[in-house]
Amino acid sequence: MDSSGSYCPVTMSTDHFPAIVGNISVKITNDTALWNTGTPGNLLGWGILVSTKIGDQPLFPVTGHPIKFCGYYKFLPQNGDTMNIDIHFYKNSIEITNGNFQSNVAASNWTPFNFFVSDTLYSSVDSARISLSACNEPENEHSGGPRGNSVLYIDNLSFDNLITSVSELAVKNTLFYLYPNPASDIVTLNVDNTNNSELTLNIYNVIGKLVKSELLKQNQQKINIVDLNNGIYIVEIKSKEWSKKQKLIIQR
Repeated sequence: MDSSGSYCPVTMSTDHFPAIVGNISVKITNDTALWNTGTPGNLLGWGILVSTKIGDQPLFPVTGHPIKFCGYYKFLPQNGDTMNIDIHFYKNSIEITNGNFQSNVAASNWTPFNFFVSDTLYSSVDSARISLSACNEPENEHSGGPRGNSVLYIDNLSFDNLITSVSELAVKNTLFYLYPNPASDIVTLNVDNTNNSELTLNIYNVIGKLVKSELLKQNQQKINIVDLNNGIYIVEIKSKEWSKKQKLIIQR
């Protein structure tokens, strides 16, 4: 999509995340000069899979029972702008539940987000609408407008679980897996170690530096990660015969 030059300056960017999933992201850039167009509903910077906010209608089908909305973002605010991410679920065109994430804090690196909908016990939904913006202003009003030319990047949106790799959407690693993922202070490691061989756990940060190493003695073990900062890591399990790696997201 490309709406540059219009009241909704939304473009595609090759700056995306995770690097191994896809090749573009959505870039929403406030343009304070285009805010007061005098046309009702000309809200600035409403992103992909959104409505004009007039009528608040569902835009795409949804099956199952999602309760969280996840993804990655970068936000470069100016003059105190607040970014906004909305998810709205519908049944027969009637809104059933919704969720919202806002932040006015700069995030110059790709940052994961996930938030719950307001009602996680709803019976069923059939459609949804997503709204993304680089500023949070009264709907259908131009009195305030964006405070600056803030920029919001969004990538790899999903329901319930963050996307960290292509393969995790289809199959799990047959030798070991981690849960929960994202994790906060403790992550549980399940290892298929039928030979009872000696295993070593190594955790690397995104630049490949070893930040944690432990000798594993059980097929299932809880790993304390409270000493690691938020971010994306590579977890490696090694034996004399094999070595496997998986991504781990730490988010608090």
